Amino acid sequence: MATTRKTKEALEVLFVKAELKGIPEKGLLRSRNLIQVDLVWPRTGIARRSAAREAVFKRGVCDFTAEPWTKRAVFREDVEGHCGFAVAVTEPVSVQKIRRFLRLTAKYALKMGADFMEKAMVGYADIASSPLDALAAMVGEKDSPKTIAQGVLDFDDLPAEGEEREITVPLERPLTGKPIGSLTLLIR
Repeated sequence: MATTRKTKEALEVLFVKAELKGIPEKGLLRSRNLIQVDLVWPRTGIARRSAAREAVFKRGVCDFTAEPWTKRAVFREDVEGHCGFAVAVTEPVSVQKIRRFLRLTAKYALKMGADFMEKAMVGYADIASSPLDALAAMVGEKDSPKTIAQGVLDFDDLPAEGEEREITVPLERPLTGKPIGSLTLLIR
């Protein structure tokens, strides 16, 4: 059986803007939410890469463009053609929950970093997955933040080298499928 081998291309993904519509008026003024983005099947053998961060929405909009690159960066990953993005936005969370999320992320990153050094560099995925591990730990709690918006987008239109392209992942309410907003990402 003949197989075709796809070449890997470096992909850089940055946050641009997130919008949520149709949430209660009180929530539109100012809210802190967590956004999780998964890069699905970037290449053979890698099913998923995950990243998560806090987002402050003002009147239902969060604009990331004024932030430094280090805060806007979501992924720098090699991809083999077709992949996808899965996005989840939580309900507004308190500063205490954000701090807990950051502590758990740091805890898992340090734990994976120690394991990484022990195994002589065999485990890059473990370090990158620490935000997901932190969210997973929070999910088991009875007062964990609930997902209020989610969406997926298939992606196979990689920009040429030196070019960039904005893509928009439509977001909808989890159970109803009602459109509620979008997350815009910059692809380089």
